[in-house]
Amino acid sequence: MLSARGQAYAQSGLMAGYMREKNEAYNKVSNPTGEISFANAENFLMQDALVDYVNSHFKFDARQCTYNEGPIGTLRLRKAMASHLNDHFSPIMPVTSEHVTFTAGIAGLNEMVAFSLTDHGQGILLGRPIYGSFYDDLMTKSRCQLVYASLGDVDQFGVDAVKVYEEHILQAAKDGIKIRALLICNPHNPLGKCYSRDTLKALFKLCDQYGIHLISDEVYGLSVFEVEGEERVPFTSVLSIDPTGLLRTDQLHVMYGMSKDFGAAGLRLGCLISQNKEMTKATRAIGRFHWPSEVACSIATTILEDKQFIAEYTKQSRGLLSKQYAFATKTLDDAGIDYVRNGIAGFFLWVDLAPYLSSRGVDDAGWEAEKKLANGITEAGVPLASGLKYQAERPGWFRILFTVEKDSLEEALKRIIQIARSRKV
Repeated sequence: MLSARGQAYAQSGLMAGYMREKNEAYNKVSNPTGEISFANAENFLMQDALVDYVNSHFKFDARQCTYNEGPIGTLRLRKAMASHLNDHFSPIMPVTSEHVTFTAGIAGLNEMVAFSLTDHGQGILLGRPIYGSFYDDLMTKSRCQLVYASLGDVDQFGVDAVKVYEEHILQAAKDGIKIRALLICNPHNPLGKCYSRDTLKALFKLCDQYGIHLISDEVYGLSVFEVEGEERVPFTSVLSIDPTGLLRTDQLHVMYGMSKDFGAAGLRLGCLISQNKEMTKATRAIGRFHWPSEVACSIATTILEDKQFIAEYTKQSRGLLSKQYAFATKTLDDAGIDYVRNGIAGFFLWVDLAPYLSSRGVDDAGWEAEKKLANGITEAGVPLASGLKYQAERPGWFRILFTVEKDSLEEALKRIIQIARSRKV
């Protein structure tokens, strides 16, 4: 018999998505009915470039067979990441190696941050929709509460959203939940937008007023691309904002890693950037149980120290993201399918398939209709995330990736459109 904790993990379903039987991948010539997975946000467009670079620049040696400098990333790696952030995120105060703590992926880092900032039953505030796996990552071990702010018609990225966040902080207090942190995705997953400088400053003030921490997930910081048409809000890192008079520096934390901007999710490398010494000490101690591979650390060091490669890689990636975004949005426009407009970052579109649900109410029937449509699209060979997982305010939203090869993207969109139209009521 397991402990109560062991039983809870065994029944949690945390591995369900990974244990799902995978079908043969799509190939236009050899397997035209194969699977095209939209389940995980990865930049498949840049994998060949990264593989070629690593194979020609990295050599396995004896250091990778040792514990080396411990579980937080070598000093050389942390210096390389600090330099990278100083080059590309324009921090108002230069990032140093002492501000950087590496761990085995962002999922583990989410857990570590929640565990370090909250006690059992205390809360973390998030806007909705937002990255679905925050729910499991943040709550499972820490047993904190996630409080999701419903924005309705208020722009999540505008200054007016701050008032909505404040209302949820006050309501949580009435419900007996002390909010300890506000977590944002910037650039946003799944909306693909960025927070304006004015909004970020307003969030600084809000966090200062209520004595809470601000955590900014910036893993798509360099995955920003140009789009023809009206001007979009560019990416602004919270590190680039002078906190003087707005927020204490020990209340501000950034999460970053190698999985998105470098198309290297398999390296399992995430890092926390924080000037809070106690927070750094806590996450480094917990990091003993989230020790990243020395091989992964060495590969990341090689990449991060090669600034010419990063410049060339990022330029190529942004160009491809722009082209794929344009293709995907035109395909959806031609099909009369709506989506969140004015995206500028990330690998995905937040697509509205509510008109194709058998029931559209914000009730069990509506969410069940969304589930049925998601299952139908998955059965057609395109597994993807739906709105319920991402805390959408109403049924019918789906996250569609555009960072697969164009043939695959074209085929996946065709299948999604066909399945949706076949179910329109």
